[in-house]
Amino acid sequence: MDNNEIEDNDCYGLIGRIHFKPVLYDKKENYERLKERISGSRKILFPERNIRSWKYFAVAVSFALFVVSVMHFVDPKPRNELVWYETTAVPDAKTKIVLPDSSVVWINANACLRYPRSFDDDQRKVNVSGEAFFEVRKDKKPFIVQLEDFYIKVLGTSFNVITEEQSDKTIITLLEGRIALFRNDNKTDMPDKLMMPNQQAVCYGSMRDIVVSTVKPETVTSWITGVFRFEGSTLEEITGELQQAFHVKIHIENEIMRQKTFTAVFEDKETLDEILSILRISARYSIERRQGEIYIK
Repeated sequence: MDNNEIEDNDCYGLIGRIHFKPVLYDKKENYERLKERISGSRKILFPERNIRSWKYFAVAVSFALFVVSVMHFVDPKPRNELVWYETTAVPDAKTKIVLPDSSVVWINANACLRYPRSFDDDQRKVNVSGEAFFEVRKDKKPFIVQLEDFYIKVLGTSFNVITEEQSDKTIITLLEGRIALFRNDNKTDMPDKLMMPNQQAVCYGSMRDIVVSTVKPETVTSWITGVFRFEGSTLEEITGELQQAFHVKIHIENEIMRQKTFTAVFEDKETLDEILSILRISARYSIERRQGEIYIK
C-alpha cells in the first residue's frame, strides 16, 4: 500500500466521525419575522447641522417646479415667429403683390416691400422703401406701414407712399379713407398728423414738421394706370410725374420752359417718347438723350 492510499483511508475515517446536529426551523415564526421587517418603518437620522440645509433645498426645488408649472400653464405653446417675405421690383418695372388679408400693393421700380406670410392677431404690419401704392382691405385689425422715421396707421383705404433715401424725404398721398401718421418716437395714441382724401403730406426725417397740401390724386396713380391727366400743369410738374412712371431722369435746361403750363390727357398708355413729342408741338422745345437720361432745351 502506498502513501496516497494511507492518506485517503485516514480522511475517510475522520469524515465518519463528523455528525451534523439538525437545525430547528419554525416556518410560521420565520414568516412573521420577515413580514415585520418588510412592513415596518425605518427611520433615518441626519446630523442636526444638516437638517436646516435640507429644508432650504426642498423649498428651492418645490419653488422651481411651481414656476415651471405656472409658465407651462400660462403659455403651454410658445407663439411661432412670423415668417417674412421681401419683394423688390426690378428696374423699369412695377410689381403687384396681394397680401395675406387680400390687400393689394403696387411697388414701383427698385421699391421694396417686406411683409409676413400671415398677419398676427393684433395688427397687419408691413415695411416699405421706395414708392408703393396701397389698397388696404377694411378690417378690425389696424394696418401699419412702417417707414424709416414714422409709420402710417389705417383701417381701410388707398394711398401712395414715396420714400427718397438720398434726400431723406417722404411723400404720402391719400386717395380714399383716412390715415394717421405717427413718428417712431411717438408713444401715445395721438397721431402727429391726420390726413383726409386728396391730401399730400411731405416730411423729412431730420425735421419735425409735416407739411400737408391738397393735390389731384390721379397724378400719383399714373405710374400704375398708365393714364396721365394734366390740367394747367407746369412742364416741371409733368416731367416729375413722367420720371416716376417711366423710371428715367428728365432735365429741363431752359428756365422759361420749366414754368410753361400744359393741359392734356393721355389715356391710351402712350410711351414716354410719344408724350414728350405731343407736348413739344405747342412748346417747341428740343429733346436730347445722353447716357440714358433726357435733356429738354
